[in-house]
Amino acid sequence: MAISINKIKIEGIKRIIGVVSGKGGVGKTFVAANLAAALAKTGKKVGILDANISCPNIFKVLGITAKLIPTAQNKIFPIEKYGIKAVSMAGLCASEDEPIAWRGPIISKIIQQFLKESIWGELDILIVDFPPGTSDAVLTVLQSFEVDGIIAVTTPQVLSTMDARKTINAVRVLKVPVLGIIENMRGDIFGEGGGNRLADITRTSLFGSIPLRKQIVSLCDQGLLAINELEEISMIFSRIARALLEKIQVEA
Repeated sequence: MAISINKIKIEGIKRIIGVVSGKGGVGKTFVAANLAAALAKTGKKVGILDANISCPNIFKVLGITAKLIPTAQNKIFPIEKYGIKAVSMAGLCASEDEPIAWRGPIISKIIQQFLKESIWGELDILIVDFPPGTSDAVLTVLQSFEVDGIIAVTTPQVLSTMDARKTINAVRVLKVPVLGIIENMRGDIFGEGGGNRLADITRTSLFGSIPLRKQIVSLCDQGLLAINELEEISMIFSRIARALLEKIQVEA
């Protein structure tokens, strides 16, 4: 596998952090959005890029209904909500139902344009919400841009941690640091402890474990962030944000 040596550094962005998973349905976008908001609450300047071009969900989770309007120079101003500057393919689609059926090279080009052509301004951290696995979208960003590290999201059960482990190993082949693991949906349905086991196997840190709560589903559907509505979730994400900041050491 070829690895890019001269990676692109985006001017004005101090750190780029990817949020990945081995499989879909583990709540990766929920984690990415709430983590971004938790970082913003610490006073950091935060952006989030939805790199899942085919199924973009960040705007839905953030409750953003406005559209992205390219400038005459095809630049894009992110839409800001909850203190987060957000860019997503959803902001360029006519409706939520519009299908996006593009091949890998086109998707990779779009993601590169979003990263380079968006007017992010000065950011302490840009969170990139990747699609599941190690598709072209993930490889494009990790091989072409200076990414400071990734966070892997998993649910506790064996299938999820097994797939997350493969993604973590692929990221390490690309010489990108694995900063930590977040276990999501802990509880009676999916069990618990999978995040700890994955952290032990991969020799990395468990940033936090998020319980499965019925209210979270309703909040996501309404475009409301759980950290703003549920004290338990707010405390967990605050701890995760502090752990991440200690790892990446972003200066004020």
